Amino acid sequence: MWTSVNCLWRSVGRQAPRLLYRNIRTSVVLPAKIFADKENQFAHSILAESLKPYHILRPTDIPLQEATTDGYLEPNRNLSPDALHANFLALVQHCAGTDTQISEPQFDAFARIYCEQMHHLSDDQLLDTLRALGQLPTPESTKTRNYMELWNTLDIECCRRIERWPTGQLLLVSDAWYQLGLARIGEYVWLALKKLGRKVRKLPPEQLVQSMFLCNLLRRPVFEMFDFEMNLARCIDQMTLQELGVMAMGFFKTQTQIRNPELIDQLFARLTRELDTVEDITLVSLLKVLRYSSKLPQVEPLIRLLRALEPQVERVSLLACLHMALLGCELQTCDDRLIERILQRFEKELDQARLKDMERIGLVMALFNLESESGVERRLAERLPDLMRQRLDEIMRYPRCFSNCLQFLTMRGVHDVELLGVALEPRFLQHAYRGALPGREYFHLDGCARLLGGDVYKGSLLTEKQLQQMGKLYTQYIPDREGRFKLNKTDRILVDIRDAASDLYRHLSFKHILPQYERCDLVLCYDRRQQRALPIAADCPQDYSGVILTRRHLLGADREHDEHLATVIVVVAGWNNVIRDKDRHTGQLAMKLKQLKQLGHQPVVIYWHEWRELETSADRQDFLKRRLRQAARI
Repeated sequence: MWTSVNCLWRSVGRQAPRLLYRNIRTSVVLPAKIFADKENQFAHSILAESLKPYHILRPTDIPLQEATTDGYLEPNRNLSPDALHANFLALVQHCAGTDTQISEPQFDAFARIYCEQMHHLSDDQLLDTLRALGQLPTPESTKTRNYMELWNTLDIECCRRIERWPTGQLLLVSDAWYQLGLARIGEYVWLALKKLGRKVRKLPPEQLVQSMFLCNLLRRPVFEMFDFEMNLARCIDQMTLQELGVMAMGFFKTQTQIRNPELIDQLFARLTRELDTVEDITLVSLLKVLRYSSKLPQVEPLIRLLRALEPQVERVSLLACLHMALLGCELQTCDDRLIERILQRFEKELDQARLKDMERIGLVMALFNLESESGVERRLAERLPDLMRQRLDEIMRYPRCFSNCLQFLTMRGVHDVELLGVALEPRFLQHAYRGALPGREYFHLDGCARLLGGDVYKGSLLTEKQLQQMGKLYTQYIPDREGRFKLNKTDRILVDIRDAASDLYRHLSFKHILPQYERCDLVLCYDRRQQRALPIAADCPQDYSGVILTRRHLLGADREHDEHLATVIVVVAGWNNVIRDKDRHTGQLAMKLKQLKQLGHQPVVIYWHEWRELETSADRQDFLKRRLRQAARI
């Protein structure tokens, strides 16, 4: 096994220099329209094709005037702004017609003079200049000489005029910068948005949508994004579903949750009604923001939408199917038939999926812990490791996607020791986290590797120092009513159980038996012969040490094999540990219980809703006696 791990690592390593160089190179070899992408192009096409009065710079021929080649080959700084502008348009026409780069040395003098005199141009001429730059042959880089001087001076001049331009002009010029592909590089669009942000609540629907489109481009929130939400709630009925998709893109890309529950319900209702005609990108955008913004009050409309999505699985793209499956993840809510159909679609088209898609569909399978009649989730999980072996380029670009995917596969019971060895190999770990502390998924992978045992897994493991650091960072503090940390609902239940059980048994302790899970559990060591609780062994590792606690750690080396001694672990299942309206645990809780049993412990699960129904201390103690007798025979 270890030989094959080294072979796989060497095949990854051969590609590492080239791939790493591609990712971290500092030279500026960027295409001029670097930020153009399908999602933004689709959103822009919605605005451009609408009959509403959007402020879009329409494509036109360059408005040439009479000019000679002498005008830009032998420039004169004493020309009027109109003549200078005409010469510039003639230069653009010449470059476009002959496929000549504006960076050629013969254009240097004209470009310098044009930049010096640009502040004399009218607003229309400034806009014509922006339009004309977009018709030049694509330069090698945004920093190509002459080209950079022209757009940089244009950016400065546009910024100077922001305060005197009305909203329509601000949006029109911003659109010109987007079409030029430089909206995120220059300063103008950001400063224009800051001015627009002062009056977002008063904007008409089309200007609101276009402003949000610009926020989506920059991926930066403008002042208080709640103003967008306020205005959207007022005019949502005046927008098409496509326009709502553009708004959703902006909310999601600026990491802004929609806080108005009525607005969220309206979005659920509109999408559910118009599912048969919605395009993929609009559907994905709305699903993203609904997943990001939904809270417990939205469970019912969420369930209705999930049911309505099932007939759409074959119509939409694989990416849209993925976001359908992800929709209920935040609320642990799923429709089993929908998930099964999506997994079947993935099974047929898995070769087309990206590593990121594999990671996310792995999350769906792990979280929802589905056991379908067709068994598609089992077949898919078993296929993923072999497919990842074919994606070495992507693994090197996105190493954390790879490690997350392995973690999700372990929750489905798939432990590929070869890939596990690659992920835990120190060189790969250094590549993934650049010397920083590994992420939580590595805590899980290391724990799985240790539980597999030395006979099965012979690869690298995390160091003791790393485990100690991760134990302190990734595990929650042991709950205490008088502590300095506020207890959440699950922690309060855990403390209540300890208090109720302390009247029945002594020597109860809170411990992180499996430190890769952030919440601690209640530990009871019990001697069935003497029918009494035992204290934990004196040499048990300290809290937050990152050590997996076995029976030897809890009972001591001389008593670990005594069958009459039980190590009972009381685990609280909060609302986020079970699938809503389903009789099953999430994949993470199911994996935790399985690992506790593997270590020889006896887990006892207490659900949050069971405990809340118990009103008196006597009821709680009776409940604990029954549950411990049933689960652990004590």
